[in-house]
Amino acid sequence: MSNNANVFVGFGDGDRALNVKCAIKFDAPVKDFSFSLSSLLTIDSIAAGPAQIGWEITKEWQPQWQYKSNEIKISGEMPVSELIIEYHGRVSGWCNIIEERRIALSAYSAWFIFNTSAPVKALFRLKDMENYFVINARYDDSEKEWIYGETNHDESNIIALKKGAYQAANTGNFNFYYLNEVEKAYADAYTSNYDAIMRYYSSLFGKKDISKIDIVSLDIEEGGGAYFRKELIVIDKINVSDDTAEIKRNVIGLLGHELGHNWFSGANSSAWEDWLNETGAEWAALLYILSLSDNGFFEDHLSWAKESYKNTPVIKSPDGKRPNEGVHTRGVMLFYEIYLKYGADAIIKIMQTLANVKVHTTDNFLAELRAKTGGEISGIIERGLTMKDYAELFS
Repeated sequence: MSNNANVFVGFGDGDRALNVKCAIKFDAPVKDFSFSLSSLLTIDSIAAGPAQIGWEITKEWQPQWQYKSNEIKISGEMPVSELIIEYHGRVSGWCNIIEERRIALSAYSAWFIFNTSAPVKALFRLKDMENYFVINARYDDSEKEWIYGETNHDESNIIALKKGAYQAANTGNFNFYYLNEVEKAYADAYTSNYDAIMRYYSSLFGKKDISKIDIVSLDIEEGGGAYFRKELIVIDKINVSDDTAEIKRNVIGLLGHELGHNWFSGANSSAWEDWLNETGAEWAALLYILSLSDNGFFEDHLSWAKESYKNTPVIKSPDGKRPNEGVHTRGVMLFYEIYLKYGADAIIKIMQTLANVKVHTTDNFLAELRAKTGGEISGIIERGLTMKDYAELFS
């Protein structure tokens, strides 16, 4: 059972770039209800049928990863069986943009209600969008609307590309969508390398039931990063090069990492445990690069981590929180030191253990590794969690 919401989403200009009506029906009447929402958004009204209710902002707070938000609490004639929340505004946050040729919404902007006091399952309905293609959505001809949320995808990750303004490259179940013509060489490189990377990962870490993978390059003016959600990779900006060798390396590096998250995810990304997700994904890419017998590429791909890791906090923070820096570098360098001493086969065993651990915590991973390989390497990793300089790792 779940509390279901029909969410009507519209787009405009300026301070009304985003317009949302969220109609929630609760399975059982709720005595209280609260939620959070970006502080850039203005609530127009909150209603509960005939019940007389009110609402107030109880605090302003800063969620991790998301835009600064308001916590809002409902009061009045409770309990209620339904709520209609209407709000509007603009969005700000990584990979969030509303423009004519591209619309991208994600949890980073806190554009949709979150941190709700009761769970809500949302179905999003986008009207007046006939001239757009919406990733992972279905167009309903009878209602003339896109419906997003029927499939098991991140509920607040809506991406709409205007027809005629984007291009697509495909191979099998892999789709690459891009808006800038100069990215065609990258589109070709992504489609030509996808199958080989997936075959390698499947052979090494076990097959995954993946119906498709979509990549969207948003061509945002500044950037150079990407994020992974279920069967979706979003790139903020491709830093274009004319060098075909550099294009191939850039594509393999990014694609290898993001596809690696199919096997390396599930650890708490809000805590220091996120090192498991990021180290796993990056070393999946590094193992694939090693399989190409291109040691120069392998060492060059590690250069960013070699140069920066000593200036970042240790992996296991004293308070258990996720360090602001280092999560993407320290575990990578820790495994690199193990690779230098014990070789690629040792890293493969470590990675296979990490990929198949049932509950993604460091304690579970190290216990599994100890059972399979003995205590030497697991002990080295455990020491590395709180070590500043890995030059002392084997002393």
